[in-house]
Amino acid sequence: MSIKLSPSLDRLPIPVAIPDYVAGVEVIKVLFSGPTGPEDLAFIEYTLKGLEPKAAGKLFGEYQRRRKQYKAKSANLWLRMAAGTARAQQERFPVPFKRINGEKRREEVAREWATQVNAIVSNLTQGFTTPQPAAELLAAAMAPARQWGFSPVLPDLSGELTDSHLDHAASAVARLQDDGWWLRQIRRAYQRHQELIAIMSGDVRRGVSPYVSHRAFMEYRANKTAQARWLAEMLVVNEEEGLELPLSEAHAASISNPEIRRVELMVRMRGFEDLAWEQGHAAEFYTWTTPSRFHAWNTVKADRGRSVRNKRYRGTSPRDAQAYLCKQWAKARAAMARAGITVYGFRVVEPHHDGTPHWHMLLFVAPAQRDQLRDILGHYACEHDQDEIKNNRSARFDVLAIDPEYGSATGYIAKYIAKNIDGHRVGDDYEAEARANETATNVAAWASLWGIRQFQQIGGPAVTVWRELRRLREAVKDPLIESARLAADAGNWAEFIGSMGGVSLPRQNRPVKLAHLVTPCASKYGEDLRRLVGVTSAGGCSMRTRLNGWAVIRKSQARGCGERSELPLSGGSQRPWSSDNNCTGQIELPPLAAELARAGLDTVDQGRMEAGAMVVVNGLYHWIRNGRLYQSRHRPQFGRPPAPNGTERHRTAPNGRNTWAEDREREQLQQHRLKRQGMAVLTGDLQLDEYIKSALDTPKAIHVLEDLLDKERREAPASFHQSEYLTRLSGFVSSSQSQGGAL
Repeated sequence: MSIKLSPSLDRLPIPVAIPDYVAGVEVIKVLFSGPTGPEDLAFIEYTLKGLEPKAAGKLFGEYQRRRKQYKAKSANLWLRMAAGTARAQQERFPVPFKRINGEKRREEVAREWATQVNAIVSNLTQGFTTPQPAAELLAAAMAPARQWGFSPVLPDLSGELTDSHLDHAASAVARLQDDGWWLRQIRRAYQRHQELIAIMSGDVRRGVSPYVSHRAFMEYRANKTAQARWLAEMLVVNEEEGLELPLSEAHAASISNPEIRRVELMVRMRGFEDLAWEQGHAAEFYTWTTPSRFHAWNTVKADRGRSVRNKRYRGTSPRDAQAYLCKQWAKARAAMARAGITVYGFRVVEPHHDGTPHWHMLLFVAPAQRDQLRDILGHYACEHDQDEIKNNRSARFDVLAIDPEYGSATGYIAKYIAKNIDGHRVGDDYEAEARANETATNVAAWASLWGIRQFQQIGGPAVTVWRELRRLREAVKDPLIESARLAADAGNWAEFIGSMGGVSLPRQNRPVKLAHLVTPCASKYGEDLRRLVGVTSAGGCSMRTRLNGWAVIRKSQARGCGERSELPLSGGSQRPWSSDNNCTGQIELPPLAAELARAGLDTVDQGRMEAGAMVVVNGLYHWIRNGRLYQSRHRPQFGRPPAPNGTERHRTAPNGRNTWAEDREREQLQQHRLKRQGMAVLTGDLQLDEYIKSALDTPKAIHVLEDLLDKERREAPASFHQSEYLTRLSGFVSSSQSQGGAL
């Protein structure tokens, strides 16, 4: 029996015949062959009306699976909840979804909204010539961003204003006028919305695609591949010191390397354990899990871990769940501070198979405070929705006392650290039912997509000081720096903590701190650029750990084949406008002439730009729009491919045009388009028949799709074989190849 959302549904037109498709998804007509089938279809169309087509299609597909497995009433109830959540998320976007479902479209929207903010600021300041109260100007500039739910970090302008407040306000207004800032916000919001729909429709779970959807996984892997390709093409050079190094090697030797990151975390964890053993502290392992309303899917252990939909789920995202856990942890830390409890250790955040985060915390505490610590953490872990746990708190809060006789604390947490970095020596990932070294990429994609910090040190000195001291290879006369340097160089985290004043000393009171070189107003948004250069001690001694003069260039440019890269390591771009810190409570906007002079431009350049030209100075492109100077490191356009080497002559048309180059460029564009559309087929964003119909050369289109599937099978075997869609698609392509390319 179907359900009725409201009396108005009784007046919905009931379709006479069952349609072939709903929301672009084929209707399984046997599911609606009963007497209530037409009425349910009317309810479905009404519920999905107005939703973005991709979201509506995913929800209807899941609805049919649910209707097949359960009763129609259960499926209808689920669809009402899921569609309501999707609609609420969609209404956060003040533009139609079709305007942001592609990168080019997102760029256009970003420019529009940045221009809108620019016009607001220009009107208030009478063409950037009249200062305005900082709070008033910032509030007006924030109005468009609030329609999206976006916001840069804002200063508190309610009290007495200082130079710092005005600088902060100026940088916030500059961000709101930058189309690059808008593009990043819109892209991230769109991706997270798509992933939330995937979670609700069952595309993120054990047996399908653990932790993240297959679409998000492929996007993450494509970004990493592009990053690796760029690293392989670049060099880091220092002409002052005569040094040159491939950027890929510099990257591999840094903390960005997963193996180095994992080893460093284990060294720090072992140091904490050694310190706890010396001081007689107890080791406790806690697990925090969110309430059931944050979990889209549960597992049935009695049925071989089969994933089932959670009826309590309310459409929240993994980011919402992480925010909830952070809030509860803040309450717990405040309670521990009031009780005088000192803890130190590590927190690891990892996802459940459906993407919902949970926390593992390995903490060290004085034995006399252990019971009180358990009470505090248990109270805040189970503070809400207590009806679902009753007398059993283990599902929400689990505690394990680490007994040194049965194993070390570091060894216990090692698998959680490795599982969430590279899967080193973990074996099987039982949460995802796959090998951990294969699902580690899924975890990394999950953390990147939702902006979740996976590892956090609790207590102890900053690890950045440790890393900088390890750069020093020779002894230092200052005893404070030298004692910390020796401990860091030996990889002894426990001794390093002792040389830095212990686990609980506030950071501002540490004997050794980081030293920065500050360049005023040097960032793109008019902020002070802080560049790490070394360390300094409480005794006044400073030691440089980093060299000046590093720059990034292409390998071809190192052989004298072009200009320097447009991407220097140190910030050198000029801000669009800056603040005049006179503590008057107003933001002073400099005239255009001042900005031109700062950029090295004169009145002749100004005249050219006002006429529509673009001027290049020091690798930066400059232009004027609406009376404001803009800058960018990106080239406005690229030329045609170079001519082939050797004795082959170019084929030319009677009018002198180079038809060889045109044919080659056309072929490259076609190949690029086929690959891009083929990736869309793999992610489910483009139907296979539409891909074939749009291709000018059907055999070539099938061949490109086959290559993409083979690459997917090699690079992500677990994800490939768990995806029923990819397996079916591979079968279609193989059969078409055997038939000579005819589908």
